[in-house]
Amino acid sequence: RNGTKFDIVESRAMAMLAWRLAGRVATARAFPSTAVRALCSMDGVVVDQVSRVYTLKVKNDPDAHNMDLIFNEFLDRAAQSEGVCGASRLVCKSEWDYKLILKFEDLDSLKGFMSNDHAELSDEFLPKIKELAVDGKVHEQNFVYDDIE
Repeated sequence: RNGTKFDIVESRAMAMLAWRLAGRVATARAFPSTAVRALCSMDGVVVDQVSRVYTLKVKNDPDAHNMDLIFNEFLDRAAQSEGVCGASRLVCKSEWDYKLILKFEDLDSLKGFMSNDHAELSDEFLPKIKELAVDGKVHEQNFVYDDIE
């Protein structure tokens, strides 16, 4: 099978894994050991950053690309909301699950977004998003958000 598409994908995957591991080792050496941030306390889940997650399915690569284009425009508009501090996108290419994570500095920022901007953005973008989503289904949910390092 030398030179097959499988071998090329496998080689790329191994190279990416090696690169990521090398980055972790370099990062570990560059930063001294610090205390790990507690995700939970005796009182429950610690709320620092929060997020609004849009979950849906797309049919294929072209639809995922078109969803990216819609969400890029959506993110340009959402970024104007106070407290929006980033976004992430996840796509599973075997099940075609698609998630967009809109991150907020704190809970008050998310509450402000939901009160002041969510309805207008939904009116403008949700019809386009539903058009590409399988069966027109889009699920929105809020989460506590933590980057764990």
